[in-house]
Amino acid sequence: MSNNDMNSKDFLLGVVVGGIIGAATALLLAPKPGNELRGDIKETWHTVSHKTQELAHQIGERGQEIAKTVGAQTSELLHKAKEVASAVADEVKNLRGSQSALSEASEAGADSEEAK
Repeated sequence: MSNNDMNSKDFLLGVVVGGIIGAATALLLAPKPGNELRGDIKETWHTVSHKTQELAHQIGERGQEIAKTVGAQTSELLHKAKEVASAVADEVKNLRGSQSALSEASEAGADSEEAK
């Protein structure tokens, strides 16, 4: 995970926590009757809870998208690696075949020289 992603998450967490603390402080220090204050606290709690759930949902979706992308790229790289390995193996077989043909030709030439 990059440093920029980590900084963004830390900042976002700070904003959420700071918002909750600020809202609670404002509500508790406001000159309101108890019923109104409890109603405001309840409303604020529902708002923060709803926003947190939305954020968690968005993060989950983004995580799934990243996982799918990484999985697809990994599969593609694995397929390419298999193709390259197969091509290298074929090339090695061809080189061995060429080398043995050259050896046989060389031996045949040596045998014909000795026969003369």
